[in-house]
Amino acid sequence: MESQNTEATTEVHTGPHIPAIQWEQVSWYVTNTIITTSIFFFMVLIVSIMWNKALKSEKKSRLKLFFLNFVWFFDTYLTDSFWNKKFARNYYHIVVWIFSIIFFWNLFGLIIDWLGSGVSNSILLYLRPMNSDPNTTFVLAMITIIMFLWIGVKTHWFTSTAKSYCFNFTWPNIWMKLINVFVWWLHLIWLPSTLTSLSLRLFWNIFAWIVLIWVITYLWWMMSESLFEVWKFLSLPFWFFEVFVAFIQAVVFAWLIIANFKQAAEEHH
Repeated sequence: MESQNTEATTEVHTGPHIPAIQWEQVSWYVTNTIITTSIFFFMVLIVSIMWNKALKSEKKSRLKLFFLNFVWFFDTYLTDSFWNKKFARNYYHIVVWIFSIIFFWNLFGLIIDWLGSGVSNSILLYLRPMNSDPNTTFVLAMITIIMFLWIGVKTHWFTSTAKSYCFNFTWPNIWMKLINVFVWWLHLIWLPSTLTSLSLRLFWNIFAWIVLIWVITYLWWMMSESLFEVWKFLSLPFWFFEVFVAFIQAVVFAWLIIANFKQAAEEHH
């Protein structure tokens, strides 16, 4: 373990820190992604307790107002997106949960990178941004696809959904029926491709920005080595832009979830 730490430290001094494509083992079956996820969800637990306490309190506070506005905004947005308030309320928690998880995971990842570059590089041996691990983004994409199929089965029943994907003869003439069958076979192939695109889109965007941030930070450090800590301030604009990227990735993923859920609820024709 000591030799690994020495090699990692040497690598940081000879060039920018480039993380591995996926999780890195810390000890036994514990990986840096598991450690980061555990810390994050412990923080989520604390925020949830504060949320519950603020909402139950009769006193007015900025925290309570923030939580209420947060719930109201997503309730209004999802109702307008789905054109059905009942449907929006049924899947409100899934959409908002995934949006919040992605956004705050990305922000937490920025904090990790900032601590690694500004405080101690050894932090990066034990922590890594969670969405920079393809296994994490794959799980989020898998949840989306499972919910997509569940909504289709719940809305149109299992037999109708299975028939639509396998043999969809809903058009008036034989040629249109054959074309429709082929089109829905493509829909069936679309499921694994959507799973792949959802997970890889989020992963590569976050991973690429992590690499870019580290390269820019390292270049500023090399160019301003004689200017003490000035390089940290020169790289600040890129960190702020990364906050914008973190938000955009969460919005895009949530929007794709809404589009998939709406498609699943539509009639198969």
